[in-house]
Amino acid sequence: MVLRIFFKAWRISMRTTRRFIVFLVAYGILLTWIAFIIRQYFISLDPTLPVIIGYTLVAGTIMGIIFSWLLAHARKDDIATLKCVGWSNHDIRELVLGEVVFITIAAVVAIALLGILATGLYGSVAIMLSLDPLGNATIFIPDALRYILINPFFMGISFAAVMFVQLPGILILLWRTLRISPMQALTRPE
Repeated sequence: MVLRIFFKAWRISMRTTRRFIVFLVAYGILLTWIAFIIRQYFISLDPTLPVIIGYTLVAGTIMGIIFSWLLAHARKDDIATLKCVGWSNHDIRELVLGEVVFITIAAVVAIALLGILATGLYGSVAIMLSLDPLGNATIFIPDALRYILINPFFMGISFAAVMFVQLPGILILLWRTLRISPMQALTRPE
């Protein structure tokens, strides 16, 4: 049952391509920034980095609330129709949560793929340009490609942080979607 609703959430979120892409990019930037700050903190133990992490998490919370508010407003008619045909609040809760989780997972996958592609492209160009006459390759890989985009440890921490900062937005989303009456689907003006 949960997988069926998760796949429905995936299809629903892909139906609104513009909103999906905007929030995929926004969550991708947030995930990358959090991973970068966390990595810098582990390396340098700079006392100002927790403040930056705090501001970043507050910004992520605000972004999650905005996303949830927009999602609840845009899905109002869909949810009212689903309630008319017999969906329970539990199923609707799973559908809405599935869409939020899907967009966050899609952002993690997109950032990981982008990092792998950037690292591979840079590595192949560097190998082609750095061949000496004997055929030995000497490659200089900058730090930006070495540690942030494809490091699963920091991306895992940033994924957990983003899911944590989305909790207020998810609670608002659930509150707004579960209040929708089935009569809204039947009485809305055309």
